[in-house]
Amino acid sequence: MKRNSADSAPLVTQLTYKLGDVTYVPHFRNSSVYIGPGYPRQNQERYSSDQLVSAGAIAVNNLLWIRANHGIITDRNP
Repeated sequence: MKRNSADSAPLVTQLTYKLGDVTYVPHFRNSSVYIGPGYPRQNQERYSSDQLVSAGAIAVNNLLWIRANHGIITDRNP
């Protein structure tokens, strides 16, 4: 089924981080928290941009859905 652009959420340029073959994206409730594949079911790890850069990640711009800026994220509320 082909979707009309009016039917989809808008995409905006977002800062993501690539570490090896894994891309970490901003959490949808708080764009200063980065998450990886499998979040939150298989992997509940969350990272800051500083942690990712310190681990050797490279900043990359990608088109993603809009993220919020100040949501609270905890282990009980991933």
